[in-house]
Amino acid sequence: MPSFRYVSRTKVPVHAVRCGVLGLMATVLSTGCISGSLATSTGSRPEGFAWSPDPKQYAHIGEHVSFDFVLTDAFDHFVDPVGIIDYGVATMAGERIEMEVNPSGHLTFTRPINADIGESLHVEVTAYRQLAGRDQIKVGDEWLRSNSPFEQPDKRVASDSVTLLIYQAHVRLRLASPPSDLDPETGVMRLQSDKGSAIPIYIDRPGRPGFRITGPDADAYYTVTYDPPGNVLNDHGSTKVEFTIYDLSGQRHEVSDEIDTP
Repeated sequence: MPSFRYVSRTKVPVHAVRCGVLGLMATVLSTGCISGSLATSTGSRPEGFAWSPDPKQYAHIGEHVSFDFVLTDAFDHFVDPVGIIDYGVATMAGERIEMEVNPSGHLTFTRPINADIGESLHVEVTAYRQLAGRDQIKVGDEWLRSNSPFEQPDKRVASDSVTLLIYQAHVRLRLASPPSDLDPETGVMRLQSDKGSAIPIYIDRPGRPGFRITGPDADAYYTVTYDPPGNVLNDHGSTKVEFTIYDLSGQRHEVSDEIDTP
């Protein structure tokens, strides 16, 4: 079973936040009890939670993953960042992403997963208190660091990270061979996810990736296979697959299954 950090991602009044036995003012001044909590839109999560704080999570290749970072106290309660941090920096696959605190007190960003299957992708977010000018500024596509001897470097307040384990889902369906051969051109596959209407997928053709069908085999079964992209799958849990096809006599056949999308 995965381990979870049950962090509330609802904003609470400033007066309700405490850090151990210290009051809020001491917390703001020292930030010694302030921690960071990074969660994502992928990976498993407790029932009813919209975000997954698991330190190791699966992410499908090509999936667009959203990241959400908040400050927390010693009891994993949300800490209002006003007066504590000014911005955050994420590092992911060699990319540096700078974020402003949004009106809800969160640092957020979204990125597509462009990595190899089986790769482990480390994502870290650090929250900073700005003491003068920003340590780095973006000029075009390049981040440049300030080298002024008269400015203090920004203060690192809290950080957290997750590791994404990159995978590829596989669809494999079996259909008993009917008396009349199946007509592959009539086959239609649909993956039912929470992202909207299922887009029909047809047999694989040059320039149009789709499912493949082989058979019948020695056991008189056809096999239908497909490697779906991340944008047609649920971000976590499972995704339902439905497949329909006609045989040469015009009879309709169907099969369905659920594939793991952790």
